[in-house]
Amino acid sequence: MLIHVISGCVDVHLRGRGFVPTHLSLASESSLWLGSRVDHSVKAKADSIMLGPRLSPRTEPPEGFLHIRRSMALRETALLILASSPNSEAERRPLREALDAKLSAFTVDDFPLPVPQHRAVQAIVDDPMSLIVPLTAVAERHSMSKRHVERIVKDDLGMSFVQWRTRKRLNLALCRIRAGSTIASAARSVGYLGSDGLIRAVSRLTHLTREELSADLAGAVKNSRSR
Repeated sequence: MLIHVISGCVDVHLRGRGFVPTHLSLASESSLWLGSRVDHSVKAKADSIMLGPRLSPRTEPPEGFLHIRRSMALRETALLILASSPNSEAERRPLREALDAKLSAFTVDDFPLPVPQHRAVQAIVDDPMSLIVPLTAVAERHSMSKRHVERIVKDDLGMSFVQWRTRKRLNLALCRIRAGSTIASAARSVGYLGSDGLIRAVSRLTHLTREELSADLAGAVKNSRSR
């Protein structure tokens, strides 16, 4: 589902597999995109107005949820839902599809990743801890040796575990930057110590300069993909 705050402030508490319990304060014009298996509680402050439209089952956010601090496209659709007050599936469907399309723009991978075929590799790439703990710890979590993890990931994905993890980290960080997070906050959320580590990693893959990336990280990466 999507929680969109028309006005006021809304507090949300999240609990789910793969992340620590999280508290978010949603300001006016912000949204929270929630996955299907994330437990949550919502408390709207006095005089606040919010919407909670359901999304299509396939419209899942990365890593369970995504806090979207401001999106005019979502705002306009939310206001249209509020104004039209759809009361049948025929009336709700086109509005739901509009939200699906606008949210999917946040999850486009800037750095393509292959789809795992090996069951053990699938478990590794689905494990959120794989992004932030050393490879030896990843291997221990999945009852394998470090060398075995390196081999099956390379055989299945055609790239090393480190290459996969770097691309996955950057895709998630750029998704959060497009949703309104600062570079430093997005970097820390995927395992970097700060913005410098994230910018250096992007620079190595795109060959863009630090100056180009510092001005508009997400925009510069998007433009480099279209060249």
